[in-house]
Amino acid sequence: MKQCMLWGDLSSDRASEQYPEEPVCTGCIKDEEARGEDSRIVSVGDLVTDPEAVCALCDCGFDD
Repeated sequence: MKQCMLWGDLSSDRASEQYPEEPVCTGCIKDEEARGEDSRIVSVGDLVTDPEAVCALCDCGFDD
């Protein structure tokens, strides 16, 4: 699971809402990369080490 910047609410005045950073599982990262320019991921960041983390796109847990 990696910390990813996602497309959010672009009409918001807050950058944290326009491009939220959320944990995303490797399966969803691969699926989103296959979507090309329709991907919901802006950028992929560092590895998530929190065992309580949940994927923002599919709600799977860290160990799933």
